[in-house]
Amino acid sequence: MPKRSANIRDPEVIRRFRAQFIRFCEAAQRALDSTANDVASVTDWLSGEQMRHWKLQHRKRHEEMKNAWREYVNARHGDRRMGKPSSVDERKAWERAKRRKEEAEEKIALIKRWVMRLEREAEKLRPPCVRFEEVLLTNMPRAVARLDHMLENLEIYLQAPPPKPK
Repeated sequence: MPKRSANIRDPEVIRRFRAQFIRFCEAAQRALDSTANDVASVTDWLSGEQMRHWKLQHRKRHEEMKNAWREYVNARHGDRRMGKPSSVDERKAWERAKRRKEEAEEKIALIKRWVMRLEREAEKLRPPCVRFEEVLLTNMPRAVARLDHMLENLEIYLQAPPPKPK
């Protein structure tokens, strides 16, 4: 196998690469750490705050729908002498309240689906992230040490006097 050689006249190239490599590894580690936190935050927000909000909305809207239904039934079967010839407005109010309650039910179902999906997808991505983190933690120090060793050898080589011609 032929020997490879590099024509490097200035160790600054390796120093800049080393610095960029370290920055990359640190950024990758921060990204891995923040990803797990972000997934947990979103899951907590959905299953906590958003679920409470929509369950409360569901209860309120269910009450509104029941009240609208009572008003509709009273208007429809109530005493016509009260001056209300039609129950159309009450029926529309009941249908609107019913749609609002159904919307809250849909939101609750969506939140449950998204929480399950988010947890499932995060679980699928956890093993590759763990492997990548292990590679960073084991290979990064070795690679930096190897770059440092290259720099030392290159500096020694560049400081040595050129060989005398024969």
